[in-house]
Amino acid sequence: MPLNTKILNHILHAQGNFNTLALEVFAYQFQHCQTYQAYCRRLNKTPDQVSHWKDIPAVSTEVFREYNLCTLPPETAQYVFQTSGTSQEIKGKHYYHDLTLYQAAIQMSFMKGLGLKPQTRALFRVLTPSFTEVSTSSLYFMFQKVLEWYGEPGSRFYFKNNELDEAQLIQDLQEDATLNRPVILLGTAFSFVNFCDYLQEQQIILKCPPGSRLLETGGLKGRTRTVSRPELYQHFSHLLGLELNHCFSEYGMTELSSQCYSQPNSHHFISPPWMSIQIIDPETGKEVEPGKTGLVQFFDLANLTAVSAVITSDLAIRLDPGFELQGRAPQAIIRGCSTVFEK
Repeated sequence: MPLNTKILNHILHAQGNFNTLALEVFAYQFQHCQTYQAYCRRLNKTPDQVSHWKDIPAVSTEVFREYNLCTLPPETAQYVFQTSGTSQEIKGKHYYHDLTLYQAAIQMSFMKGLGLKPQTRALFRVLTPSFTEVSTSSLYFMFQKVLEWYGEPGSRFYFKNNELDEAQLIQDLQEDATLNRPVILLGTAFSFVNFCDYLQEQQIILKCPPGSRLLETGGLKGRTRTVSRPELYQHFSHLLGLELNHCFSEYGMTELSSQCYSQPNSHHFISPPWMSIQIIDPETGKEVEPGKTGLVQFFDLANLTAVSAVITSDLAIRLDPGFELQGRAPQAIIRGCSTVFEK
């Protein structure tokens, strides 16, 4: 059976042992990504030397900016997602043969991450551009597919020409309230900050109907204005009339193909069954003791055409299950993880 089919069966039907599949994925990526293979050889960690997924060499997300970490010739990729950032920054890229595994990961986790049944249909209000408008964003692709699969008539995006149409969004939310029509608001944390700022400036308070939900995807890093998470969530309650136990956060990134979702009103994230985590000491590369802070490291089975073992720039504490985010690591630590790859 082809490896991608085995992984798809694991995602959709929980078939197959995670460790066995992880080792198969490692062997595949070692064989087909020469840059990754050279790195593993420097560490003396090749497929015949590794027997557990926790020992598979991981690469920093920063490395995706400098190298093409893919198991296919980049020019043959059908889809290429890019990391966000300023126009001057070198952007990381994630190459795909197709998006079968990526879409399966979304289908099996998105609605569940909002505390809803998998095939629930809902009315979505999305505070981002669509994938049609920005075709390099994995996040916008996810939101567009969610609207296609689960969106009721009237679901829509509210960004045009890189600007949020606040007037239309407010009008629609007011109509939803009048009709007692629950909605699901989707967007980056910063898009919600801007929208809440606008509501305050205009002295507008909205009241989303009971049963409404909100999902924010982070995205405050590098912004000129710092907004604490408790402050932002108080805006959700006061300005949007949302129940805080219906406010969720999604944790994902271009370099990975799967997403984690938080508990309500929390930074406690749960990873899906086809994705395992470790909390790593950035100096030793070893897993930290329970209750200690370290960098979040993932092994994502759905990341077949890239590198599945990825070290992030985010600090967290391991929980059972999942992890609790503690913020971003200092740049020196992030750079240190990247340097290991270059040696």
